[in-house]
Amino acid sequence: MVKKLAIQDAVDGFGDHVTSKVAVKFFWVLSSRLAAPILTLFTNFAGFLPYKDWTCQSNSTTCHARVAEHGVSRDSFCGVNGEKALEPGRDIVWELDGRKTYAITWDLLCEREYLGTLISSSYFVGSLVALLTCSSLYDKFGRLRVAQIAQIGTMVLTAMLAVPYNIWYFMVIRCLSGGFVFATITGYHVLTVEFLPMKWKGAGMTLVMSQWMVGNLILVLMGYLFKDWRYIMLGAIVLLCTNLYPIFCLIPESARFLLSNKRSEVASKGALKKLGTFIGAERNFDDVVLVENLTISKDKPSREMTFVEAMKDFIEHPKLLIQVAMMQFVWFSCGWMYYGFTFSWGTLGRNLYLSYLFATCGSVLEMTGTYIYFQKLPRRSLAYFEILGAIALLIAITPDKIGFSAISVSQLACLFGSFATGLVFSGQFLWTQELSPTTHRGRILSLSSSSARIGSLLGPQASLLFTWNKPATLCIFAGVVMVSAVLMFLLPETKGKDMPSQASDVISRREQVKAHKTVLGNENTATEL
Repeated sequence: MVKKLAIQDAVDGFGDHVTSKVAVKFFWVLSSRLAAPILTLFTNFAGFLPYKDWTCQSNSTTCHARVAEHGVSRDSFCGVNGEKALEPGRDIVWELDGRKTYAITWDLLCEREYLGTLISSSYFVGSLVALLTCSSLYDKFGRLRVAQIAQIGTMVLTAMLAVPYNIWYFMVIRCLSGGFVFATITGYHVLTVEFLPMKWKGAGMTLVMSQWMVGNLILVLMGYLFKDWRYIMLGAIVLLCTNLYPIFCLIPESARFLLSNKRSEVASKGALKKLGTFIGAERNFDDVVLVENLTISKDKPSREMTFVEAMKDFIEHPKLLIQVAMMQFVWFSCGWMYYGFTFSWGTLGRNLYLSYLFATCGSVLEMTGTYIYFQKLPRRSLAYFEILGAIALLIAITPDKIGFSAISVSQLACLFGSFATGLVFSGQFLWTQELSPTTHRGRILSLSSSSARIGSLLGPQASLLFTWNKPATLCIFAGVVMVSAVLMFLLPETKGKDMPSQASDVISRREQVKAHKTVLGNENTATEL
């Protein structure tokens, strides 16, 4: 009799062969992710607003009068109550120490400041459109193939960003690059989760998420060292090239995808053998029959998972649709809060580089918490970190004048808020994929990431809302985060459980959990009697 072997069990068989050497190779395979935070956040340094980097011309009485009242600040430069902005050359002299900012090159100061936030937001417009487009491509053509094409496109667009023609050209290219960047990292995310042995999911996902933190550190370092921001783009291109060899030559397509979507057991076995070669653990799968899942899958006729078929599944299984809708709001709140503060650190702090370095320190705490969460804590515990983030937002209302010479109390609160929100963001990537059936995983993760991009699109506008009413802005953020925390408590727990293979498995798993709870309740009642 031929033995059946579930895909997850086949992957778990490699778990005992994972060593520190394999972890280094794994980091190398995904090293292009180091460029993602650079391409996402480099505008913080390339287009910084130099409202504190100028001095008055000796003969400008207007400038001296404003500085005497408001100090060297935005109010002094732009004027208040209808006053005209100070004019460089006539009223002030820039003191940038040779640093370039497109905020001066394209005159994005004062009443044109909104154009700078549009440049930041355009990136997320592109990512939103691309993720909605790629949501079906991942499940039709494969996670790896789509990510490979997107990475090449990212390299070309990054080179184009290094040669900015004008603001509108720059905005369009940044919009396109946002799409290709997130199409790349989302494809690699799905591939990673489907290839990680169960015992290494926590450590593996922590390693993946740590690349964002390392990329942030590289960005701050390059922003400090390079006076011309275009060199940051060249650095990003170098990082994008580091993993081309393993991605195109060593890593196979997801075996789970090949079996569930392409219905090819031969191709799936070939992918597992290639994975074993990469890890250094040769295995033979010729004497087994690979199946999607041994515990909850139901036999269904083979079908290609087209968009129409996917919609049919959502109609037939409304609980899956409700679950996905809840996840969308959670992702939206994460994106809104995380990028709202990521793009506002320069506004919250008193020194641009120190502020972002301080924010990166929050990422170190985030990675530590992420590892503990992945390994020890249930998935629903993310809700408690959301609540912590809401509390930090309320503490951040504290006036900036309270605190140390370089760090304010609001920055300390935002440090812990960034830690909490970053951990939720990291956890959501794994939790969403564990909740999603294999046949829909690429589509659902793309849709979820798209919801986060909508929040990300609105996030950079937070710096403008701070000039309107900072306490009200932070209270709105806190309210949205609390609603997100409540929804998290309603989502199913998935830690240590098999990932569903098809839409019906999501419902079957819920029924199994309910049945298990009923049995436990009856046993407890019998014990008491």
